[in-house]
Amino acid sequence: MASLRTTITLLLATLMLAGCVMFERPPAPLSCDPALVGRWIPLADSPQDKVPLGKDDYAEVDARCHVRLRDNNRTDEPGFDALGFEIDGERYLALGFKELEGLFATGKTAPPTPKGMPASAVTLLKYRIRDDTLQIAMLDTVAIMQRVQQGTLKARETDASTYLFEGRPEQLRDVLRAHPELFDAFDGGNKTLRMRRAGDGAKP
Repeated sequence: MASLRTTITLLLATLMLAGCVMFERPPAPLSCDPALVGRWIPLADSPQDKVPLGKDDYAEVDARCHVRLRDNNRTDEPGFDALGFEIDGERYLALGFKELEGLFATGKTAPPTPKGMPASAVTLLKYRIRDDTLQIAMLDTVAIMQRVQQGTLKARETDASTYLFEGRPEQLRDVLRAHPELFDAFDGGNKTLRMRRAGDGAKP
């Protein structure tokens, strides 16, 4: 059966294959959201799930928002820091190159920063927690790329499939405020990852 890490990796790999959208820097100072702390179990009926999940897999978030991915198919426990920010009541996670390497957990030395991309660049995930269910929405890369090419959205094309929103943090915050449609919809989106919070003492 597919593991939690495999499911998350496939989800992000799909995003990368369609193209990559990055922000020049985090749009706001990063911090740990206490609401994320705990153990999260993937919901088997999430729209993006095409195969069953490993029954013993879960994500554990500590008080510093360091995430450990418990994968029953691995002896190690890859991890990354899930830090983010809030704008007008909307919550975002910012993943830089180091965090993405930890998430994909290839076991290799992190590659150098891609050509034309600042080391401070991050990709963003939008999330919300309702009734102990965590929903994570991806950037709609195809729609963003189409709009950039049409001239209705401004971003720099760093290569054939990578786009970078540039500017000062306040300018990037304005982009997020003006364009909530940059992200897939929480409800009904086929790329939305959903996880439930494990109860105290509960096993995944």
